[in-house]
Formats: sequence, structure tokens, C-alpha cells
Amino acid sequence: MSWPLRVGIRVSEGLDRPVSVRRLARFLRFVAEREGVTGEVGVWICRDDEIAELHERFQGIPGPTDVMSFPVEPPYLGDIAVSAETAAVQAAEVGHGVGREIAFLTVHGFLHLIGYDDLSEPERSRMLERQEELLHVFECVEPGRWDPVARQHRHDGQKRGDNTA
Repeated sequence: MSWPLRVGIRVSEGLDRPVSVRRLARFLRFVAEREGVTGEVGVWICRDDEIAELHERFQGIPGPTDVMSFPVEPPYLGDIAVSAETAAVQAAEVGHGVGREIAFLTVHGFLHLIGYDDLSEPERSRMLERQEELLHVFECVEPGRWDPVARQHRHDGQKRGDNTA
């Protein structure tokens, strides 16, 4: 019996929550099911300075990038780092919300973890088409917002809102 994908999502301190982490986790589980993959993945929504450090350390390239993936051995598939700040710039360029761009970048990283590559133009085209297809189908099957719902205070004094995956 296959188990669904386990997803851990962490958002860096100092960032307003740029995406609904629950929806992002559901999206990754949806992608894993469509791709026939099980296991566990970690996602870090970080700042430009944090991803720039990873970019230089692991690829020798200075400056930030939008997404990086770090594959390991199953059942732990690996980690994905997504810069919320770079995602915000790219979202503005293409005309959709930051949360949707983070989802797009996260699935790009996830596809790398499960064996997709984008080193050649045909591979890149295939990967980008698959990202768009998965995102589109998910949004049709599960319509909703990529940006988080504002936290509201409950009558018992506790906060409720979108804060866990």
C-alpha cells in the first residue's frame, strides 16, 4: 500500500506568510499522486539573502535565485528552498499572485527531486509544461486562494488561521 506524501513547510522569520501552507501541502500531495511518488519532502519559504547563501555554497553562483532543490534518498525525497522575495518579483512580471508563483516554483523543485531535469531546452520545455499542467488541473479540481487567509481571533482568545501544513 502506498502512503501519501508527507510535507513539511517552514516559512522564514521576518516574512509575512506569502502562501497558504495548507494549500501548498495539498498541492504537493496532489502532484505526488499524479506522478506516482510517495515519501516525504521539506519546503522552506525563505528570503533572498538565505537562498543566495545556498546558491553560492552549493552551486558556486553568487546572488539569489528563485528555487533550489536538494535530493536525497527515498523515502525522504529531499528539500526545496523557494525565495518569497524573488517569487514576488516574478509574480508581478507574469501578472499573478505571489502565492501562486511560490506554488509554481515549489512544484518545479519537486519535479527535480523526482527525476525531472531542465538542462536542455527540450527537457526544460517538458518540465515547464508539466508544471503548468499540474497547477492548472489542481486549481480546477480544488479552486481556492494561494494567499493565506488572515488570522482571526476566536472567542476563546486563541488565534485561528492558516499556520500549519
